[in-house]
Amino acid sequence: MISQLDTFFRIGNTVLLVLLAVVLIKDHHYRPSAVLGAIVALGAAAIGTFAYTLDLAWLALEIPLNLLCAAAGVAFWLLSKSLFEDGFEWKWSYMLVYVLYAVIGGVGNYITFGDLRGMAHWVMRTEVAHNGIALIPLVLMSVVLVALALYQALKDWQVDLVESRRRARMVSVLLGGVVMLVITSVEFFSLGKPRSILVDTMVSGFFFLLILGISSRFLGFRRKQPDQSVPLEFPSPTPIEVDVEAGDTPGATIIDELDRLMVEKRLFCEEGLTIGRLAERLEIKEYLLRRLINGHLGYRNYNQFLNRYRIEEAAKLLLAPQTRHLPVLSIALDVGYRSLTVFNKSFKEIMGLTPTEYRSRHPAESPLVD
Repeated sequence: MISQLDTFFRIGNTVLLVLLAVVLIKDHHYRPSAVLGAIVALGAAAIGTFAYTLDLAWLALEIPLNLLCAAAGVAFWLLSKSLFEDGFEWKWSYMLVYVLYAVIGGVGNYITFGDLRGMAHWVMRTEVAHNGIALIPLVLMSVVLVALALYQALKDWQVDLVESRRRARMVSVLLGGVVMLVITSVEFFSLGKPRSILVDTMVSGFFFLLILGISSRFLGFRRKQPDQSVPLEFPSPTPIEVDVEAGDTPGATIIDELDRLMVEKRLFCEEGLTIGRLAERLEIKEYLLRRLINGHLGYRNYNQFLNRYRIEEAAKLLLAPQTRHLPVLSIALDVGYRSLTVFNKSFKEIMGLTPTEYRSRHPAESPLVD
């Protein structure tokens, strides 16, 4: 009975994951996050499918399944980057990471078991390993990739203005990463030991419920309008409780006060100005200020909002006759930056040039930036 239940859960997991991948690719293939989410789903399905290749001797499937398994860890890291890094772009270096991961997995598996039967077979094999230490590079790289994904999810959490994305940072990627780390650790330290059918069934059942919940978001309860169903894309923020476009309302007053603090009081020059401190100056709740800046001013990240004021002021100071002679570092510190490196990077992102290039391309008689 337990064995049959385990088989049901494994087949259910595979079917749901494949369906999820198909939906993501079919409806949202133009989104990097959807493609990467599909790869993660197929990789997870491939790991579960290895049980069938062992029982049924479907050796011909092992090469494509191995490639998918190798891609899952890398894709999970890149999925986190695509979701939480504004301006995410594909890079060829990501493919090199994938190749390295596949190679160390294949080599480690061969040294450990004497064959190349699977990147993920080591999580299912009970025979005594020849040399389990050979799998340590694979485990370490898996841990590093998950750690990078968690770091990407958490590093900008405080300055993220998109509420749904802030929740996703703390739930989806964090939960997924922790689960992957726990499974990798448990399986590695269980190498060569008899497997418990009851434990395997409980694990399969847990993942079946988890995958069923995730899949229902995209398969069972999707909205009817295709253009409104956006998996792996965060919805627009909930509008602020006050109407900021209806004349002299509390919301409009907040926007006016925010602009006054930034332009007239030059509050952006204050070093370490957090959104919490800014909300205190405005005497409103922090979450309302997040909604205001995101929903009505169009910024997805608090640093983007702050940098716009700082860089515009820095551009003026770089060209103004009375400050043109000042070193770039002095101007960076004057507008609120703690690091010249961060200032140069932010300036180039907004102005398209480094501060030094910007100053050199504008003669002394040039008018100030508006």
